[in-house]
Amino acid sequence: YNDCPRFLVNLGKGSSSDGSGSEHYRVEYQDSCLRGGTNLAQLWYRGNGMMSHGFTSDAAAKGKEIGDVGSPTVQDLLGGPSTGGGNGDNNKWDYIVFNDHTQGPARLDSRKATQETLLEYYLPLILENEATVIIVETAAYRLSGINNSKDLGSAQEFQSLVREGVQSYVETLQTKLPKLFPKPKVAPVGTAYLRVHDNNHALWETLFDPYDNFHPSPSGTFLQGCVLHCTMFGSPPPLPSTEKEIVYLWRDARVMHNVKHGENRRMPSVEEAEYLWNVANDICSETLS
Repeated sequence: YNDCPRFLVNLGKGSSSDGSGSEHYRVEYQDSCLRGGTNLAQLWYRGNGMMSHGFTSDAAAKGKEIGDVGSPTVQDLLGGPSTGGGNGDNNKWDYIVFNDHTQGPARLDSRKATQETLLEYYLPLILENEATVIIVETAAYRLSGINNSKDLGSAQEFQSLVREGVQSYVETLQTKLPKLFPKPKVAPVGTAYLRVHDNNHALWETLFDPYDNFHPSPSGTFLQGCVLHCTMFGSPPPLPSTEKEIVYLWRDARVMHNVKHGENRRMPSVEEAEYLWNVANDICSETLS
């Protein structure tokens, strides 16, 4: 949400809004296969669904570029030289980031189904890429019970179930990966959200889209990007120092969360960005050490 793939690239560069800042390239190339509201099994079978969400770019809207929605299928995205997919001319990815439907890992039946899907369909492509797997621990919803989640309890209970399920995905893959293969990692996004919930509840509420209360707002995407960066590279991204630099992180976003007519999209302030940056660094230091 809020085009996290492109946001992560920009976050790692650390460039200022006028292009004069020093750049720290950490993500050289990214691509994605995304479909809203689906689990990893559905994504495998149904493929990319972002065109229906208006996933495009400003240039495309002006007729200067074909809509950039990412790879049409998982196979196209992750397939190596034998299938014509992969990372541009390099054909292999260094990292593969998985983002399951939030309720999926929280329930035993869907958790088990995803474990089977990972082994049957995704594992061969992980091995072919020789990639480090990052599995996102998504955040429990702001409002308990929405989207048929009443049985998952409070934010803390819901998050605990998500964390448990995502960890089971890592353990499932680990049993089938060669001994010297890079170990899968959990990106503890939901745990970071919960840290904000416990220590700065008002800020935690701003991490969610204000109209659906479960998708991330730009502030939530900022926290997610920081956690992903720390998880992948072992260090936090460059910290933006002005509001202009913060806005510039979404300079090429293909889609942003909706706002009502006449309202401005709320971006994290400089102080909030620093707070979230520190939370991400602290959580990753604690959970990935």
